[in-house]
Amino acid sequence: MSDEPKEAAVPKEKADFSIFGSVDLSDKGKVMSTYPSYYFDHMKDALREEITVTENQLSMDLVPHTEVGVTRERLSQKKAKLKEIENSIPQLRGKDKDRIAKAYDELGTEIKERLPSRSDMMKRLADPHREVKMMTEPQIKLRGDQLQLARACNVKVHKDGMVTRTGAEKVWKIAGKILGEATNTEHLRRD
Repeated sequence: MSDEPKEAAVPKEKADFSIFGSVDLSDKGKVMSTYPSYYFDHMKDALREEITVTENQLSMDLVPHTEVGVTRERLSQKKAKLKEIENSIPQLRGKDKDRIAKAYDELGTEIKERLPSRSDMMKRLADPHREVKMMTEPQIKLRGDQLQLARACNVKVHKDGMVTRTGAEKVWKIAGKILGEATNTEHLRRD
C-alpha cells in the first residue's frame, strides 16, 4: 500500500479548460510534457528561425539537388508543427478569460504568502527545510476554477483539493502565459 494521499475525497469532474494542445499529447491522449508547448517562446522562436533558414537555403539553391525533396518535406513538417503549437494556444474570451484571471490572481496571493521575502533570501534567513516542505507537501487549498485549472494543467491534486506550492506555481505560470501576464514567481516575492 502506498502512503500517497488518496484523491478520492475531491470529485474528479472533467476540467472545462483546455490547456494542452494535440502537439502535447500522446497517441492515447495522455499529456507528454510538464508545460504546454506554447509556453516556451524560445522554442517557438528557434523553430521559426529554422524555417526561415531552410526557406532561404532552398530559394538560393544552397541545398544539394539530391537533398531538395527531403529538405522540403522537413520544412513542411516544421511549418506544420509550428502551426499546431500556435493553434494550441487557448483563445479565451469573456467569462472564461475572467475565470482564469481570477484564479491567476488568487493563486498569486496564495503563493506570495508562502514565499520567503526577498530580504530574508538575501540575508540567508529563509528556512530551507520549510522551503522543501512547501515545495513537496500539499499546502494550498484549491476551489472551483482553481481546482479545474490545476487538473487541466496536469497538476497532482491531493485529497481535499490540496496542492503543493510547486503545483500552484505551475498553474499560476501557465495561466499567466495564457493571459499575457507575468510567469516568473519572483514577481510575487515580497521585499
